[in-house]
Amino acid sequence: MTNSIQPADLGFFSVLAGAGSLSAAARELGITTPAVSRHLALMEARVGLSLVNRTTRRMSLTPAGEIYLAH
Repeated sequence: MTNSIQPADLGFFSVLAGAGSLSAAARELGITTPAVSRHLALMEARVGLSLVNRTTRRMSLTPAGEIYLAH
């Protein structure tokens, strides 16, 4: 995998961070929740870091996710 940030990832991650959950992000983006999860997993694989802490009901940004969002 490459360690590059893809341009499409920036908008996706911004929506995801603001939505507060994978399902809310999916509704906002007009895609399925599994598609959001896959996109996030690919992003995390590319950067080699966990960006989001996931639970069954909520998600929160990791410290690395906070930095990613800020940049």
